[in-house]
Amino acid sequence: LKEFYAKAGEATALLQQQPESPEIFDSPYHGMQSENGGGVGMLEGIESDFARLESDTKASEASAQHEYDTFMTDSKVDKESKSKDI
Repeated sequence: LKEFYAKAGEATALLQQQPESPEIFDSPYHGMQSENGGGVGMLEGIESDFARLESDTKASEASAQHEYDTFMTDSKVDKESKSKDI
């Protein structure tokens, strides 16, 4: 995709042909693709956001699993100690 959009900035097939360029233009307009990355830049941003979200989610799940295991171990010990008292 990067290669395609790099070439698209130079494409002139769909440009309107004017007999003379207005005085305010020094060169033909090629868009702002090089400045913001276009569609490829957006996809790269989505990919990085997803990778960050995935790592945050895995860390949260690992933390929650550890808390659950600790709680279950403590509850089991507490239950056994209370059962012995009876």
